Amino acid sequence: MRQIVGLICLLCLGMVEAGAQGIQVSFSQPPALSAFAGKDTLMCSGHSVTLGGEPTASGGYTSYAYLWSPPDGLNDPTSANPVATPGNSKTYMVSVTDGRGCVAVSFVNVHIDPCLGIDENSLYNNIRVFPNPSQGSFTISGLSALNSTPTRVQILNRLGQVVYTQDYTGGPAGDLKIETQMLESGMYFLRIRLTDHTISQRLVIR
Repeated sequence: MRQIVGLICLLCLGMVEAGAQGIQVSFSQPPALSAFAGKDTLMCSGHSVTLGGEPTASGGYTSYAYLWSPPDGLNDPTSANPVATPGNSKTYMVSVTDGRGCVAVSFVNVHIDPCLGIDENSLYNNIRVFPNPSQGSFTISGLSALNSTPTRVQILNRLGQVVYTQDYTGGPAGDLKIETQMLESGMYFLRIRLTDHTISQRLVIR
């Protein structure tokens, strides 16, 4: 009876072959369970970002369960890809549990810039950033309408690191052309620092 029970267990776990040499068992295991919380990102206060990857979990045994923490600012902390609208910068952790109870975790940083979006306030409707997406260079027009000089223009990467800085001290057309050949393709933030506040806009470089 013990041999039958043992054989049933082996049949559940792997492949059993009977031959002249006796019973041979081979096992097939899936890749190790892994989790991906997504890429670190920078965004303006009040904006939202979707966390997780495509997929957030892989390997292990399917029927994944997700738990994000802290739950602050998340629309669904048990979703594979929750939408985050945090009030301040946060580090989120996702814990993935597979069908066999194995657990994998991953972390993602969401950096919040208390900026004022160019497209969100009528005071800055004259400011234009073009082309966006850009390839090689882009132009900021309408800076002369700010009546605030000098103006510092910065480009930040997804980690919130400043990768480019240039001061605008005025000009007849109010235009500022910025070369971007030295930057890798991806998502950036354009930040325009004024005397009393900051305005920002997403910038895509190809």
